[in-house]
Amino acid sequence: MKTEDLLSATVEEYLETIYNMSMEDEVVIGARLAEKFRVAPPSVTEMLKRLMRDGYIEMNMKRHVMLTEAGKQAAEAVLRRHRLTERFLVDMLGMQWHQVHEEACRLEHFISGAVEARVISSLNNPTTCPHGNPIPGSVPDARNYLKDNHAVRLSTLPADATATIFCISEVVEDEEALILYLHEKGLMPGTQLTVKDENVEEQSVNLLAAGRDVSVSKASASKIWVTL
Repeated sequence: MKTEDLLSATVEEYLETIYNMSMEDEVVIGARLAEKFRVAPPSVTEMLKRLMRDGYIEMNMKRHVMLTEAGKQAAEAVLRRHRLTERFLVDMLGMQWHQVHEEACRLEHFISGAVEARVISSLNNPTTCPHGNPIPGSVPDARNYLKDNHAVRLSTLPADATATIFCISEVVEDEEALILYLHEKGLMPGTQLTVKDENVEEQSVNLLAAGRDVSVSKASASKIWVTL
């Protein structure tokens, strides 16, 4: 049995989240994790102590959390299962892209190597999940995927800039209301858009996406990665 198979679902979720935040150049601290998991800070502190004890994370003098190589490998193993499961649910079972994250979260901890291999074969070795994020092991470098593809946050684009949605941040995939909103507005990987202007007062960005006017909050725009 592989080492990652022995990890609890909670440990795997922490490693996934730390990995995803780090991949998007977000500073990972205990308070941010407590907010993400909706738990009390002492619970996060205990988990971080455990992860450090087991060699999965390190913390610097500012209490920033960083995965060790072992932590990155463990996170990539579960992310691979998660994203392959999402692809299976969309491509083979016909579910919509915005519906599959939570289902994949439930299933990812129980996918065997044999099932993983069969899914890969059946789907002709997909490289991304339905949200556009890389499947570790199926792309040259999942850890630097955004940088390698010169992806930037939609929130950083000036007025009149045109771009194509590259992926939706994995960090917010569990925010069902946001993902449903993006789905309803057609803001999904592959969608071409133009930034019309920014409403400073309402902290929103107005777009022309797939031929229709769409408005998203500045915070949501920061979770949409695009390529120019």
